[in-house]
Amino acid sequence: MVKATARERKVIAVGAVIAVCVLAYYAVTLLPSGDDLSQAVEIKKKMLLKQRETLAREGTYKTRLEQYEKVLERHATRLLPGDSANVAGAELQKILTELAEQSSVEITQKNILPAKKAQDGIQKISVRIDTNCSPEQLVQLITAIENYERFLTIDEFTVTGIRGAQKKHELRPSLTISGYIGSQEAKPVEKPASAG
Repeated sequence: MVKATARERKVIAVGAVIAVCVLAYYAVTLLPSGDDLSQAVEIKKKMLLKQRETLAREGTYKTRLEQYEKVLERHATRLLPGDSANVAGAELQKILTELAEQSSVEITQKNILPAKKAQDGIQKISVRIDTNCSPEQLVQLITAIENYERFLTIDEFTVTGIRGAQKKHELRPSLTISGYIGSQEAKPVEKPASAG
């Protein structure tokens, strides 16, 4: 066995003192105190309790989700048929022609307006019609539009009155009626990376 010299013993002792000082500094400054640890444990307990409560309500959340999905499906049946603005616009024109005929309203002009941009999965399709009718016929047409099985709205409504030769009041209403279709917003297409 080799004995350590006095100088080597001093170096070892100084090294041990430095190591003890570093460990003491680490213990005092970097390790969390008991209070910090207890607060962290309390916070984690509260989070765990909230997560357990959420898991306990899972059945309720699933039931609500199913109810909302049924309501959404029921509302989706009130959208215009078709998945493009052109098809839906033609269908809306057909619907308005049928409702006008039922109300004895003469449509003098029909125009499909540009479709509104899809928002939240819904796209607005509008048709502007110019008509010729009596006040009673106009009321019947508006009532038919409001009561139609599909969701239709009257966005614009202007009326011009004309007094006929037989003292019969005749109106020339102009209406913009809108329906809605389900639509997914187009996602931008990513360009492939060039092989250069």
